[in-house]
Amino acid sequence: MVNTFDQPAWKIKIRQIVLVYLYGFLIIDLINGILLNSFGGEMPISFGQLVRGIFTILLLFDIIASRILNNNKHIIYLLFITPVTMILYCFRDGTFKALPLELVALIKPLFFLLLLNQVVQNFKYFNKHLNKIIIANLLFYSGTIILSYVLGTGINAYSTYYDANKSFFYASNTTAVIGFSFSIYFTYQLKYGFTNLFFLILALTALFISGSMIVLVYPLFLLYFLAYKIINKTFYKLITTTIMILAVVLFITGALNSIMFIDNALFLRYQDRALHSINYFDKHSTINITPLRWYSYVSADRAHRANTGLNNIINEPSSLAIGYGNAMRSEKVGEDYAGRTGSEMDFIDIFLDYGIIGFLLIYIPILRTIFPLIWRLSTTMNAMMIYFIFLYSNLAGHVITAPMGGALFALFLGLEYGKLSTEKKLVSSNNIRPKLKIAL
Repeated sequence: MVNTFDQPAWKIKIRQIVLVYLYGFLIIDLINGILLNSFGGEMPISFGQLVRGIFTILLLFDIIASRILNNNKHIIYLLFITPVTMILYCFRDGTFKALPLELVALIKPLFFLLLLNQVVQNFKYFNKHLNKIIIANLLFYSGTIILSYVLGTGINAYSTYYDANKSFFYASNTTAVIGFSFSIYFTYQLKYGFTNLFFLILALTALFISGSMIVLVYPLFLLYFLAYKIINKTFYKLITTTIMILAVVLFITGALNSIMFIDNALFLRYQDRALHSINYFDKHSTINITPLRWYSYVSADRAHRANTGLNNIINEPSSLAIGYGNAMRSEKVGEDYAGRTGSEMDFIDIFLDYGIIGFLLIYIPILRTIFPLIWRLSTTMNAMMIYFIFLYSNLAGHVITAPMGGALFALFLGLEYGKLSTEKKLVSSNNIRPKLKIAL
């Protein structure tokens, strides 16, 4: 393993810059949201795009200046392949006007991979700062949302249904995934002191105020946590698992509707929005991919757009390898050319954008980490954070394709990837030593 303290000064400066970014990425997104809310479409490039564009160039230079490793060569491949595919997209579409859009879209997953690479290469360094990073971001996140709610400023993305406030954080889904990630983190941290209970309450309060319905999932997570991480007796685990499965079955069949949607004040808050999402969409039968058809009863248009895009690319084998590109992807999911919204499911949007080649290059480090964790049935704090963010990314989007949501994912994924890589090297070295002794 490379000793990070023996690396050149440039390397140390880069990781320090990354550390500063991880402490302050929410500040960038808040400023970005304020400017977008004030000037709207008048800005040729957003503040967030400008800052992260410069940072992306810096991180790219670092990879080029240092040696290319197995952990980051997929980034180099992506960097060489995508410019060629972008030119092909432009010739295919008969216009080069979408080229800036393609570049901006590419920077998002590329920035995620570059950030992840820095954490992997210096995972011990970032692990040492992990708790301080999370606390600093939690205080800023919850403080701005609660203060905006009290002062009556900020954005209410759900004004049609209920009173909510996400401050000036621009993306609702990203705000939700950040808030729930904080909730998971400080639930695990409760055993380390009473202060963490205060942090947990702050996270849940801000998440509730932001208006995201994902806060309803937290009681189930807490039930799991108490049964499997606190109480070690098999009897209690069996009872808890039975209750959780029974609750889900009763909810799906409608048996709990009268209790949850009428008598419970928490669920009553989200009733109109939930029922609207379920009832307004009536094209379930048009979705021929079964998992997406099931998901459409919750996600509505999201599943329909994903189904449309996947059917189109399957019927066009020439696009399977390199994808449609970001601009044409919009048309292929049923929108205008160069529209702003895809399926809003990261793994499908990335597949439609960059095809099989780009999808594999972007998802290689993610799958290399998640598969071993699942194989080990790992339920550590880092593992649970990765599972949740990965599932949210696949079902609701705006994680890998949104730098604000991708920052925490890159941090926790990088910490685990770094640990797994180190363990693998140790196992390999231990297997080599006996062979050397036998040879001698």
